[in-house]
Amino acid sequence: MSKGNMLRKNAGGNMAESVGVGLQLGMPPGMAPEAAPGKPAHLEGLTRVKNLVEIAVSQIVRDTSQPREHFSESEMDDLIESITARGVLQPIRVRWDDSLAKYVIVAGERRFRAARQAGLKAIPCVIHEGEMTESTILQDQLVENLLRQDLQPIETAKAYKRLMDVEGWSARQLARELHIPDPYVVRALALLELPEMIQKQVADKTIAPSVAYEVSKLEKAEEQVKLANRIVNEGLTREQTIAARKPAKAKEEIKLGEHKVTIIGPDIASHGRRAVRDLLVRAIEQLDAESHERAA
Repeated sequence: MSKGNMLRKNAGGNMAESVGVGLQLGMPPGMAPEAAPGKPAHLEGLTRVKNLVEIAVSQIVRDTSQPREHFSESEMDDLIESITARGVLQPIRVRWDDSLAKYVIVAGERRFRAARQAGLKAIPCVIHEGEMTESTILQDQLVENLLRQDLQPIETAKAYKRLMDVEGWSARQLARELHIPDPYVVRALALLELPEMIQKQVADKTIAPSVAYEVSKLEKAEEQVKLANRIVNEGLTREQTIAARKPAKAKEEIKLGEHKVTIIGPDIASHGRRAVRDLLVRAIEQLDAESHERAA
């Protein structure tokens, strides 16, 4: 018997005690509920759950490629208290890794961490049988975390990008495969184009993702950093950020004889109104002179 099979056998030894499967009054040990003679009413509809076992915490490790990196202390404290009082109510999903000789978490790392901190020696798990590719593992982890809204925006964006790289998908293909709207993916990926300082501000919740997305529309990194500093220091909203991102337009009207010119643009103030006016006056005078020459 291989070491992996032996660990599985040992891990499954306490399955009945941990989850109560197959241990109904009047049933021989190990008999499935559906095979019980006479099938009393309380056994109707019961089916043994496949691959549900209890595994020692020491035999489980986190997936180092898991997209979620940050865990809220307050949420963890609440979960630890709950597990201390009631145990792990929902099994985690794991897969066997021969190279590590351990079970690797596919879904449920937060529950695993909390159970370990609560002092539990073993926790209920569902073992995934068969091979899992990097892509299928990442998709499962993404879907679980997105459904629970556990991932931070930057974590989500990095996971999207990694999955796109692994599969060679476009943003649209990713959205279709994960059944999420295209704009969600586009806005998430835009955050990865921001300077690292701004990404950290998004991760720290100093700047909201929707506001950071507006910052990403600026072309130059120095402009993005400058606007991000204003957002933090002045508490700009998304609408105020949009207004700040767009250059203020100035309007200038010039009359010269029968001519009247109106100019509107963002560069008037930076060049100086007087300088712009002088340029326009010279241009109008030149046009006026050329029209007189053609008339003559």
